Amino acid sequence: MQPKVIFFDLGGVVCRFHPQRRLAALGEACGVSADQMESVLYTSGLIERWDLGLDSSAEIYRTVRERLGYRGSLAALQEVWCRAFEPDPQVLELVNGLRPLRTALLTDNDHLLLDALPEALPQVGSRFDALLFSCQLGVIKPDPVVFTRALDLMGCTPDEAVFIDDKAANVAAAQELGITAIQFSGAGELGAALDELLAP
Repeated sequence: MQPKVIFFDLGGVVCRFHPQRRLAALGEACGVSADQMESVLYTSGLIERWDLGLDSSAEIYRTVRERLGYRGSLAALQEVWCRAFEPDPQVLELVNGLRPLRTALLTDNDHLLLDALPEALPQVGSRFDALLFSCQLGVIKPDPVVFTRALDLMGCTPDEAVFIDDKAANVAAAQELGITAIQFSGAGELGAALDELLAP
């Protein structure tokens, strides 16, 4: 069956993911090292909590101010948050070339990034028919519920979908549900795989 919807992961596929850029900038703003910032955000479980959608942008901002001593504005924090993502122009061109198929981002990320995306990374947000974030879905990959909820939101069945991710565990989870899944290793390889998959 010809696919109807192509799902793309954000960090590691549509964008090159550089978490250290975020950690360094936030650490500098708060007067701590990037390593200390990583411990506070990741080891403590805050990032997972936020990716699950348990806190809004305003609540994330308040936590960063109270726990980390951040004194910038919410808009400034959003800009810092987005520094971890470097759009890959070759992948974005592939997304453009998929029309009239529908496309969607399917990513584990928080409300802070979701709210910032249209202005901070307009070349990304404008490319997709839907932005499906774990903070909206209430679950993170590779939980199969991520995929079933995404399919329901896009109104398609597993055999009508393609999923692209850089992590093998996420690709395997999608395949278990009957979704055609591609592990991303570069724009050139992805283009060839999509050409083969979508050939008439």
